[in-house]
Amino acid sequence: MTPSTNHRSITDWHLPIRRNRMNTTAKRTQLAAAAAVGALALTSCGNGEGGGDGDGDFGSVEVPLSWIMTAEFAGMYYAVDEGYYEEEGFEEVELITGGPAATPSATQIATGTGLAGLSNPIDVGSFIDSEGDDANIRIIGSVFQRNAFAIFSLAENPATEPEDLIGMSIGVAPNNEPVYYAFLEVNGIDPDDVDMVSTGGTAEPLSNGEVDAYIGYATNQAIDVELDGHEVEYMYLYDHGLPFAAGSIIATEETIENDREALKALLVGTIRGWKTALEDHEDAATITVEDWAADQGLDFEHQLITAERQAPMISDDWTDENGLLTMSDELVANTLQAVSDVGYEVPDDLFDLSLLEEVYEENPDLLD
Repeated sequence: MTPSTNHRSITDWHLPIRRNRMNTTAKRTQLAAAAAVGALALTSCGNGEGGGDGDGDFGSVEVPLSWIMTAEFAGMYYAVDEGYYEEEGFEEVELITGGPAATPSATQIATGTGLAGLSNPIDVGSFIDSEGDDANIRIIGSVFQRNAFAIFSLAENPATEPEDLIGMSIGVAPNNEPVYYAFLEVNGIDPDDVDMVSTGGTAEPLSNGEVDAYIGYATNQAIDVELDGHEVEYMYLYDHGLPFAAGSIIATEETIENDREALKALLVGTIRGWKTALEDHEDAATITVEDWAADQGLDFEHQLITAERQAPMISDDWTDENGLLTMSDELVANTLQAVSDVGYEVPDDLFDLSLLEEVYEENPDLLD
């Protein structure tokens, strides 16, 4: 879809400056050194060999995240704190915070920086589309069965269906423009009928009445609007033509072939961590605010809402039967279609879920 000329800009809002987490305990100080903020890859220092019996067969790995330390990554916090990664054969797993200036993980992984990385299908699609045959990235699992993207508005002037946006103004951060235009395309909305306003990465323009709606994350920016005292209406992209998964775990084809056991061990530890995180949202918010993001000044109530709201996006009837991180054939097909709708060409075999199949065959207790 050709971008609309009905487009203006608000230049006063910028992505907030965010610092690396500094741990408040000696253990987590070791596990989260303030380094590699720009990397978004799971950087393995081991050789990828061994049986994952807790003796450090896979060495030490860094796990740079796709965003700052928030409750979005609570499963990994527990995997570190409870020793799940160690039990699966890693000497140490170090979580490294990401941020708005970070290098995309697909780029990091494709250039051999790490073992695996965290991304999302849209960013992966963008990378593959730009790199062509040189891009050998595959998605090996998905934390989120449903993406948290939504167009949200205030209850006094709600947009609950795509056609409600006609005649409205909507705040769109530059990195969200491809998804925004795809949303309009799949819902038959002419971009010229909506006033797109370029904003920064927060929904402050919506809270301040500068725009009628905002496209962002229901688990992040929208919560800020709620905590400002507004009643918010949600129109999830998942329910309106773009039902793609999120929280993609990615690796290269070479790594899948040569370091398969290390990848499987990482998946097992992550699954165990998320099983723990989903049991207690308050505790997940607490360890996020008081420990893992102790220097970021995060609001506990915000992180609690994040933990609660994302839970059904991570765990649902499908995962109850088939396991966390897995994807149905329908979800894979829907995600591929959504990536195509956004405008990116990717291979039909973008998803390689064979490692997770082996993980659950070898560890049936993970389904308990």
